[in-house]
Amino acid sequence: MALGKCKECGTEVSTAAKICPKCGVDKPVPANPKEVMAGCLSIIGVIATAIFLLSQCSSGDGKQDSKKAAEEKCAEDDLQCLGNKGIVAAGIYCPKEIEKLAKYNVKWTDGSFEVKFSRFKWLDKKLGVITYMGDKAQFQTGFGAYQAVTYECDMLDKYVLGVHVNEGRLP
Repeated sequence: MALGKCKECGTEVSTAAKICPKCGVDKPVPANPKEVMAGCLSIIGVIATAIFLLSQCSSGDGKQDSKKAAEEKCAEDDLQCLGNKGIVAAGIYCPKEIEKLAKYNVKWTDGSFEVKFSRFKWLDKKLGVITYMGDKAQFQTGFGAYQAVTYECDMLDKYVLGVHVNEGRLP
């Protein structure tokens, strides 16, 4: 066990002591300056490393950014590309409208990471209106049982134009 002098009375005290046995001062032996300096340098090193890593993640070369921009744009007649881009918006904006068509309760059967719409098709190719289709819902009947339904949601960008529901499942 190392000994040091109390900062108040000068009595030899263990460096692990929390109180000086002679004068009663808290933390009688101050921290070793070398240990304090080592602690500060390690904290500065961690901060510098974090800043470096963040700067590397945020700075990309222009080629990658322009590549992403090119990938994000779809041709006006490319149903697959437009449908894949719009399927997330359909999953956000359409379910509320579909639920309004239920007379009683609605139970969604999709999983946490599963999309509500599994298919899409053109409703009006010239205007860019896409119909998204799914069968991950059940409507409650008047007897309390749940009936599987298929649903369609007509969308133009992020705007819901109409919804339709029928009994059954998608083939």
